[in-house]
Amino acid sequence: MDHSLKLEIPFPNERLAIIAKRVLSVDKELKTDQVKRTVDTAGNTLTVSFECTSTKMLRVAVNSFLEMLTMVTKTMDQFDTV
Repeated sequence: MDHSLKLEIPFPNERLAIIAKRVLSVDKELKTDQVKRTVDTAGNTLTVSFECTSTKMLRVAVNSFLEMLTMVTKTMDQFDTV
């Protein structure tokens, strides 16, 4: 795969980063032959790596992921009481 991107998203604590990883790992990429996504945590940081066959697929995959991440973080803000 010719195109790649790595994102590092900090969370307030390790627990929230792990929750985000678990939630975001459920949805797999639809075109696994064109997009590879790896989600992991290191302390309070969520690390996401993308490898894609084209810049278009990279853009689509990252955009979709960021929309899901936005939903997850808004939900955490609304309902996390710890």
